[in-house]
Amino acid sequence: MSRRRSHLGPLVALVLAMLAAIVLGTAPPAGAQADPPARPTQRRVIVISVPGLTWEDVDDPSVPRLRALLDESAVANLATRVTTTVAGAGEAYLTLGAGTRAVANPALGGLAFDGQDTFGRGTVAQEHARQHGREPNGDVVALSWALLERANDDSEFGAEIGALGRALDEASISRGVVANADGTDALLPGEPTHREAALALADEDGTVPCGTVGDALLTPDPVAPYGVRLDEAAVMAQVERCSTPGSVVLVEASDLRRAAAFRPRATEPIADAAWRRALQSTDRLVGALLDDLDLDLDPESDAVVVVAPTTSPDPGLGVLGIRARELPPGLLTSGNTRQAGYALLTDVAPSIAALVGAELDDGGIEGRPVEADGRHGSAATRRHDLATGQDAALFRDRMLDPVVQALVVAISLLSLAAAAVFSRRWTGAVPWLERLALVLLAVPSMTYLAALFPFHDWGSVAYWAFLAAGSVAVGGVALALRRRSWLAPIVFSYGLLVVVVTASVVLLGSRLQLSTVFGDSPIVAGRFTGINNVTFALFAAAAIVLACAIVHLVPAPAGRRWMVALLCVVLLIDVAPMWGADVGGALAGLPALALVALGLGRWKVRWRTLALLTLATAALIVVLGVLDLSRESADRSHLGRLIERIGTDGSSGFTTVVERKLSANLRSLTTSAWRYVFIPVTLAAGLTAWRARERVVAVGRAFPPLVAALPGIGVAALLGYALNDSGIAVPGAMVAALVPGFVYFACRVDP
Repeated sequence: MSRRRSHLGPLVALVLAMLAAIVLGTAPPAGAQADPPARPTQRRVIVISVPGLTWEDVDDPSVPRLRALLDESAVANLATRVTTTVAGAGEAYLTLGAGTRAVANPALGGLAFDGQDTFGRGTVAQEHARQHGREPNGDVVALSWALLERANDDSEFGAEIGALGRALDEASISRGVVANADGTDALLPGEPTHREAALALADEDGTVPCGTVGDALLTPDPVAPYGVRLDEAAVMAQVERCSTPGSVVLVEASDLRRAAAFRPRATEPIADAAWRRALQSTDRLVGALLDDLDLDLDPESDAVVVVAPTTSPDPGLGVLGIRARELPPGLLTSGNTRQAGYALLTDVAPSIAALVGAELDDGGIEGRPVEADGRHGSAATRRHDLATGQDAALFRDRMLDPVVQALVVAISLLSLAAAAVFSRRWTGAVPWLERLALVLLAVPSMTYLAALFPFHDWGSVAYWAFLAAGSVAVGGVALALRRRSWLAPIVFSYGLLVVVVTASVVLLGSRLQLSTVFGDSPIVAGRFTGINNVTFALFAAAAIVLACAIVHLVPAPAGRRWMVALLCVVLLIDVAPMWGADVGGALAGLPALALVALGLGRWKVRWRTLALLTLATAALIVVLGVLDLSRESADRSHLGRLIERIGTDGSSGFTTVVERKLSANLRSLTTSAWRYVFIPVTLAAGLTAWRARERVVAVGRAFPPLVAALPGIGVAALLGYALNDSGIAVPGAMVAALVPGFVYFACRVDP
């Protein structure tokens, strides 16, 4: 009996760590409010769409009314990515109304018309009736709705378009849309119409009951882009008609879209002047809406949402602001981001529904209602911080490929140089190789620490200098520690990486993860907190090497206990919902780290052990999912939302997510720069094993735990690749983290 317990001891410990993470993460916070505040049943909600608006624009002196409105609102940077980082207008507005990422062919998204407009030999309403078999119940009709539905049914997201419109209807909330971004047709006959804003509030038939998207909203203006602009009086007449008690009306500042479309076709001074005039006309429109609708007089009842659903034509983060009595001025967040000052485009639909008390199916959508925290300084401070957040995100995205490519090249050259030095026995080059390995080992840690400094202001030269100087300095400290023990540099270097990641997610609210090259991009909007796939790879690799060092340095049985404790803590940090929240890390990390523990503890791995490990992983995922469902809907992780979607959509909810992740995984094989690291490293390993086998054997004799951990490392790389949408980036990052350590070991042994 004691022997069997020793075989399964590390597995049991890791399972218990996982259960502790789940229980801690799913415990309800003290003082949590059980019931949301009641919403006014007769509330008017005005949604002001400001495409392309940034927080830098809000500081412009020409928009005093808009700035004052946002200063009174709860605000955030809005991640608008749908299929690409720059969302097209059609997919942006469809996503806004679906609460899930939606696709739209650019030629189809803008085909919305007033029902009485001429179409063919009849009217738009008659054509819609021929398509759907019934008369449209609304002023505005999206003629391409059936095609858009079909495209989304076949897409990797599976969005149910029109979800917000249907939810508002079921809650007896009237809907209206006033928008027209046309203008290019007159100059370019092949250009489609641009009435995509109607898609945001359309119902399941593609209709909006009130409003207009017709030419009556436009007036000639010889200095405006394409010679037209919005007629403020016409816009206000329609808004006043539709904005009744118990209504949601979307008004698009369409002049902004025309100015953005005009930019590539004009010189920079003319384009800038056009954008400034569009900002001024938008500010006048905002003032008219606030004054004529008496929104300033009754802020306790009515609500105003300001949203930039797309940043086209440039990547960036949109503006989101909500002025409502239940959302005090401050920074917005959502269950999707769990990061103050950030929300997703998919969060807008459930947030609008929550403002009027409409029920939007949580299980069928990606979005979650936003919440506000009023403790984030003055309005000017909030605007500055949000603008800085966008600058940092843009800088991170610009630096990502160059940093990954530079690291891949450096690791490739290091491995090839090591193979040449060892195979030809150039002993004089070994000390330089050792120093280079320790410098490269410090690079991942320095990329996270770079988040502490405003390199988006200082520029790429300062960033590269920081990475280079910091890595050399850390490598120098590691080298100096060699006097104490030949393993001290490894313990220091990998320990630094583990400490940096742990401090980021446990103590700093993922500050060192957000907008760092190996962390998360708010613009890509895959994750805002916790541990992402690349960080998991680096974190797990560093922890495994540290576990090897503990077993080697600390006599048994204490060394084994400390090793298991370290792996348990690392797993806890990675998967705990309040910290790493890494579902993929649970699937890959639990079996991989258990195999590492079994190998380092010299416990024999039997088939029944592997079977138990598989069952334990599956059982823990089920427990994690069940307990995640017990949390508030807005607080659930990706796993809980997947289970929600399966409950709503059946097996298609699961297959849709799997297909999307598999598609991203396969794309990584041809798009990720990490893929280039494998060929040179494999060639170098083969050459070293062939021409310098005695050194490889010497490493195994000098540091046996490393050999024992290799199966677990292989499983971590394999499962990390197979179970995450980052694909090849996971084993690529593990290789980048481990190769410098292996080279250092080879330099320190005497064949």
